[in-house]
Amino acid sequence: MILTSILTWAVVTLSSAFMRQSPDYEAPLENQMLMGALVQTTGETNRYWVEVTAEDYTGWVTEMSLQTLSDAEKDAYLEAAKWICIDEYARIREQPSERSMPLCDFTMGDIVRKTGGWKNGWVEVLLPDGRKGWVLSHQVMDFRAWAESRSGLNTSDEVGRAFCAREITSLACSFVGTPYMWGGNSIKHFDCSGLVKFCYFMNGIILPRNGSQQIKTGQSVKDGEWQPGDLLFFGSKKPLKVTHVALYIGDGKIVHSSQKVRINTLTEYGREVVGATRVLGNVDCGKGIKSIVKSPYYFPQDGD
Repeated sequence: MILTSILTWAVVTLSSAFMRQSPDYEAPLENQMLMGALVQTTGETNRYWVEVTAEDYTGWVTEMSLQTLSDAEKDAYLEAAKWICIDEYARIREQPSERSMPLCDFTMGDIVRKTGGWKNGWVEVLLPDGRKGWVLSHQVMDFRAWAESRSGLNTSDEVGRAFCAREITSLACSFVGTPYMWGGNSIKHFDCSGLVKFCYFMNGIILPRNGSQQIKTGQSVKDGEWQPGDLLFFGSKKPLKVTHVALYIGDGKIVHSSQKVRINTLTEYGREVVGATRVLGNVDCGKGIKSIVKSPYYFPQDGD
């Protein structure tokens, strides 16, 4: 896939940028985008609001959430060496010291460029808005090395799929108690599909944003044949309408974001499963699921 456009490119500058349905703080929240994510603007603006398209989603964000890029700058950004935050919560600071003034928060999945600077267990980073700062080295990992090492890429056999499923479901379970927020797609808040998308992202796999899109991907799974890591959908069957999605973790249990991230048995949850999808083993094979290493929004691709 080659990304070409007469429109402007931009990169997200905040640890999580809120995308709203219309250019107003009172408008419904549609999505959250993580720092370092590449987006396209549509050319539409309204006061300090900018309309953007982020992969499969379009909405409005504030101008301070973005750093605009020319086509050449976008290409350079994709080529640049980067760090990804692997800790739940971190701070980027002005100097390599815990006592130094923070520049911003830095949360799991956020991406910044490398500068090559290192000092006493800290690495220097280049923020999307051009500022330089420091973060503890154990809180980050080289982005390409991280992406290429994710377990989601090694699901060609049963052992690989089982390992990845444990990684994904364990991560989701670690977020138990995190508040629900419609449109939440970061470690701070999750909606149901945001939790699923984030946990797969942190294992190297990009899913569509919403449950109504996610059910159309991967391999359909019959009732009773579910495996850990499968997506279970709830709503109505005729006509099919998806209103909720959960991660199956085995033994009749799910982890999902419903009022908060929680673990329930299917009996406790008490709603009928209207569909199930298997993601693992169905990445980069034309079924609507892409690996991060093959996404042109994160790395240069052959022919770009």
